[in-house]
Amino acid sequence: MKRLTSTDNLLIATLWQRMLESAGIACEIRNRYIGAAVGELPADQVAPQLWVRDDRDMTRATALLDEFRSPRSSAPWCCFACGTLVEGQFHQCWNCEALRPDP
Repeated sequence: MKRLTSTDNLLIATLWQRMLESAGIACEIRNRYIGAAVGELPADQVAPQLWVRDDRDMTRATALLDEFRSPRSSAPWCCFACGTLVEGQFHQCWNCEALRPDP
């Protein structure tokens, strides 16, 4: 088991955990409930930590987390159904709800 990252926010750690688990990477959050000890323990020691259970998944987990933290921006696209220009990060037209065609 290896430590992937830590964050000062349990909600963010949980989001990352769910994202990795949906990709088939088993992981767990440590220091989930120790935040109340800040002041008695150093702040960097009580932050929620995300650990990958299988060391062989570490490279893939790192790549997925990096992509999740800073997604690539896509070019705007034109809806084939209604002609509306839609920003690249969206996969559905805001005007008519048609899905973006696969590239």
